[in-house]
Amino acid sequence: MAKKEQLTPVYILGPGALGLAFAKLFSDHRPVTLLTKTHHPHQYQYTYQAHSEHLQVQCIPSPSGEQAPQQQIGELWLFTKAHQVLEALPPLLPALKNNAKIVISHNGMSDLRALNQLLGPNQSLYFMLTQQAAYKPAADKVVHVSQGLSTLGAANKAAEKSLARQLPLWQQQIPNLVSSDNIHHARWQKLLVNLAINPVATWQQQRNGALRAPEYASDIMALVHEAITVAKAQGLDFSLVQALNLAYKVMAQTAENRCSMLQDKLLGRETEIDAMCGYVYKTAQQLGLAAPVNQLYYQRIKGDTP
Repeated sequence: MAKKEQLTPVYILGPGALGLAFAKLFSDHRPVTLLTKTHHPHQYQYTYQAHSEHLQVQCIPSPSGEQAPQQQIGELWLFTKAHQVLEALPPLLPALKNNAKIVISHNGMSDLRALNQLLGPNQSLYFMLTQQAAYKPAADKVVHVSQGLSTLGAANKAAEKSLARQLPLWQQQIPNLVSSDNIHHARWQKLLVNLAINPVATWQQQRNGALRAPEYASDIMALVHEAITVAKAQGLDFSLVQALNLAYKVMAQTAENRCSMLQDKLLGRETEIDAMCGYVYKTAQQLGLAAPVNQLYYQRIKGDTP
């Protein structure tokens, strides 16, 4: 087995909770570099199942403009918000190797075609959905709550060619990692669950479990039904009953959790509503369809309507 120092280093952009949790998983096997901003901490404490330790990672400033190093990054993982991806990747392009592997992971939907237009023909783009759960009680601390299922799929031709070869290597380092041969379908499935939980929980300021109350049922059903109609117009078929059953199951499993959108709202951070309700209602408009309940919640969370 190759020594840790001889394996491909991992570069991670975004020292949020998930970025730090995955940094720990990778650092057990190979070198990890966190691309950070000047105001970010330079050391992090990681806790999982009551065991705490310092993360064994290197922190360097995220390259920008002419300062970006040439041909250095062979594997890049981006744990940013959906609305930040298109801003985050361009400054890193000069640092990427010609055959670099780039993995994106965020809630909601983003236009991966726009990202692919920035990449070379041999640069692989993947998308990962994950149920790994973590939170940061302080800027320099992360608590890894659970190691749930992660689903990874190819998002361009180069990734399709390399996925079968690359997946077993990542599976040695990421618990409960599986692949999807249609990551676009899997992303929509995750979006339906997010739509059933995040907008209503955020507007009502409720924990996930409270959404099972009858007074929220009609809005939840409408949000999901509108999205399924948009998906169908794009050639994707989902069952409303199955989507709602899955969403209510997640509500029960995460009953005491505050969803990520509500946490962002309470902390005064920009939410991912554009990548959820905003994506559905704007895509509906482009297709000549209506998604009034998604539009209403988009405007509510953005603060455009009472």
